[in-house]
Amino acid sequence: MAAIAPLQERAGRRSPERVERRSFVKAPPRVVWCALHDVANTARLFPELRLGPADPAWPAAATTRHGRARLGLLRSEATAESLEARPQTRFRLRVSGPAFDSEWTWHLEPLAGGTRVVHVASLEPADRVADLLLRLGRENLASRVEAHLRELKACAEANLSREPAG
Repeated sequence: MAAIAPLQERAGRRSPERVERRSFVKAPPRVVWCALHDVANTARLFPELRLGPADPAWPAAATTRHGRARLGLLRSEATAESLEARPQTRFRLRVSGPAFDSEWTWHLEPLAGGTRVVHVASLEPADRVADLLLRLGRENLASRVEAHLRELKACAEANLSREPAG
């Protein structure tokens, strides 16, 4: 078994990059979930994606959206596929293209006064050229995950302030 790892390293294969970040949002999970899936927020929440229109069933599991991804210096066609959609609890999304495969997950946990959001993302380039283009860009996976959380927090808290008191 020990001989396999050096062969993989010499072949340029490395394990997918994985990042996890947490944030507290001053809004209930229902509001956070709605902000995450509001089509009007897509460009703001995910500036690295330009997705086409959402199917009426989106974000139900197994639904897809097509578009383009801009990751670092890599530009590629992309498909976003909902892998799991448990309203107000968990959303898992695969974003992939010919040169990369990534998975994004959000866990929403109710806490007093709001929601803890745990966002996990992984990214695996398809080859050395894609890996180089991803690394040459100014943003890495961690900064993208942090930006996703920052924008989700801003959108959800803004939506909560617009809701009528009930």
